[in-house]
Amino acid sequence: MPLLACAVLVVLAVGTSPHVGAQTSIEPVRADPAAPSATRKDPPLASRSRFFDPEDGQLDVSSFLEDPRGFLPIPIVVTEPAIGYGGGAAGMFLRPREEAGKEGWARPDISGVGAFGTENGTKGAFAGDASRWMDGRLRTLFGAATGQVNLDFYGLGSGLSSLDEKVRYSLQFTGAVAQVNWQLAPESPWALGMRYVFADFDPKLQDETRSPGFRDSARVTVSAPTVILEYDTRDNVFTPTRGIYAETSWLASRESLGSTDSFERFQQIVMGWRPLSAGVTLGARGNYAWSSDGTPFFLRPFIQLRGVPAVRYQGDQAASIEVEGRYRFSGRWSGVAFAGAGRTRTTGDGFSGTQNVGSGGFGFRYELARKFGLDVGIDVARSPGTTAIYLVVGNGWFRP
Repeated sequence: MPLLACAVLVVLAVGTSPHVGAQTSIEPVRADPAAPSATRKDPPLASRSRFFDPEDGQLDVSSFLEDPRGFLPIPIVVTEPAIGYGGGAAGMFLRPREEAGKEGWARPDISGVGAFGTENGTKGAFAGDASRWMDGRLRTLFGAATGQVNLDFYGLGSGLSSLDEKVRYSLQFTGAVAQVNWQLAPESPWALGMRYVFADFDPKLQDETRSPGFRDSARVTVSAPTVILEYDTRDNVFTPTRGIYAETSWLASRESLGSTDSFERFQQIVMGWRPLSAGVTLGARGNYAWSSDGTPFFLRPFIQLRGVPAVRYQGDQAASIEVEGRYRFSGRWSGVAFAGAGRTRTTGDGFSGTQNVGSGGFGFRYELARKFGLDVGIDVARSPGTTAIYLVVGNGWFRP
């Protein structure tokens, strides 16, 4: 998943989900780890078998990750245009639910921890866990993050011209999120959930001489429950080849719950994948978000597309769509091409304005953990005036 989304976990949990940064006409087989194979050969060395698949002899970390002590080290290479170049490291722990059979590898319990920093002074640390209980019907998600993000925000003035005028703020944040989802019936794709976010933000203006009329914003506390309706038929949470994922959420931040301001946010996410001709999988993602009056400027919806700087296009409403084609051209290797477009609408005192942006790019994937259906790779994306590189674990629209 995109790095900024991962690092600013609490900010995005308030109403976004982003984008750090996851083929044939017959669905690629995500092998059942419990199933025997006539072609399986015992590796000459036990240590070698932990990093190479006995079925095809290729590099594969499935056996290492399914060990309770194993984890996937993820180098964080930051090229997010909004925060500059930087780096860090993260670790992802996968715990397959063996009692669930193949489903337990397609939807394992996941934990992660990491930290990063960039050249513009942005830095952060985060940790999280997504687990399933009671035969997979109960799903929990917990996360926490702290750090500082230095970003240019747009549309903070009182006229149409402000939509293209940037104001740089340093946003110090600390917060946590907890979520519980309940599957409405065994093996049903529908789930109902509740998410709660508590976070503290301290915005500081970075350059008063370049932003006359602006000043430090008051410290903001967000205490907000969110109602969630979810639909999920994906064959795999990491690199799906078929199925649909949709989430409808309504957040209500209230002073009576300890928030500084009362405001609402609505978000609708829909994404799906379908195998086409031999070797090709087509995917699409749509996202719409709305925020009410009183929403802090740094929590307003923004366009989330690969290649578009984070929060560059903000508004009271934001919508985007992105399509992706994935072609498995040789064994574990796949090529990816994608394109998207987004639109925002902002209404102020006496004016109403819209902004549009498009982006596109290409990338590659390698199936690093066959049992989990986990691909890794790199995407290169471009929008007007911006080129960005993303390290992708799973897919570009990852949701646990």
